[in-house]
Amino acid sequence: MAMRAVQDAAQRRAVIGRMAGLLFTVGAVVSLPTNLLFTNPPVGAASRWIDLLAFMSGLVCLLIPWRRVSEGWFQLVPLVGSAEVALSVWGVGAHGGIYSWYFVLVAVFVAYAFESRAQIAGQMLFLAVCFTVPVLYLDDAGTAAIRSLVAVPLLVTVAAMVAYLRESLEAGRAQLAQQARTDELTGVGNRRVRDERLAYELARHRRSGELLALIFLDLDRFKDVNDTHGHLAGDRLLSDVGRVLSDTVRAGDTVSRPGGDEFCVIAPETGAADAQRLTERIELALSELTAVGRPLSASVGLALFPRDGHTAEELIGHADHDQRMVKQAGGAQRARPLHAV
Repeated sequence: MAMRAVQDAAQRRAVIGRMAGLLFTVGAVVSLPTNLLFTNPPVGAASRWIDLLAFMSGLVCLLIPWRRVSEGWFQLVPLVGSAEVALSVWGVGAHGGIYSWYFVLVAVFVAYAFESRAQIAGQMLFLAVCFTVPVLYLDDAGTAAIRSLVAVPLLVTVAAMVAYLRESLEAGRAQLAQQARTDELTGVGNRRVRDERLAYELARHRRSGELLALIFLDLDRFKDVNDTHGHLAGDRLLSDVGRVLSDTVRAGDTVSRPGGDEFCVIAPETGAADAQRLTERIELALSELTAVGRPLSASVGLALFPRDGHTAEELIGHADHDQRMVKQAGGAQRARPLHAV
């Protein structure tokens, strides 16, 4: 999961880095012909060099492999953007106020690109300085103070609103992602979690050479609960089973409900003896629950990596077959003894 977060952050940097490149280049392309329209007074040659600098900055941002660039270097992008906008305002001279609007783009970029509020605050402080300095150069102190007192709070407000909207969208997306991975009834993982976690653990265990246990559980007499007490009682029992399993397994284990009254436990770094002890703890914990007036039991199937398979499909098939053999034999017993690997 940590690796996935790193990959997502790198992908996000790549997208935002390209966005920065487009903003730089488009701003430079728009500014160059616009500056030619200013004739009273005309714009000096410095503005053309500033436009060239902005265009080159855009090309650099488009060419940089942002996936491999650290977060620290990424923070330079809006700093350079603020500085170049300030140079544009200064270079255009009397008409520079028009390019002050570019600071809005920088503020929006900062609020969207950075998740840390401290980083956003630092970037906005630098932006405020970059806005104020050329204004002091172009206007008298009184006018410059008024412009800064109006514009800077507005820029901060824009950044705050964009950051709030981004955080709200990210929170909603995270909630949807969690719901897509969680069994709503029991609160444990769903089939997707089982498949993703098993694939990850198998790759890790192949490298380390450690053993892994996959445990399948099918509740005994669950149909009788639905038939006798109704589906609401069955749902409550499934919810209780999810809670009991989550409380019983170890911290590194993964509990999921692929469907129906079947549950699955992925137990990393677990051999036959440890799997036996974990299964016994689970069966003992489940017996504290009641199904149709009797202690709840489950038919348990087990597959061990690499003894019973080298792929997820092989292990799932083996554990499922083992569990069905137990179910056919009457349930609540092991189909075959565990042998140490």
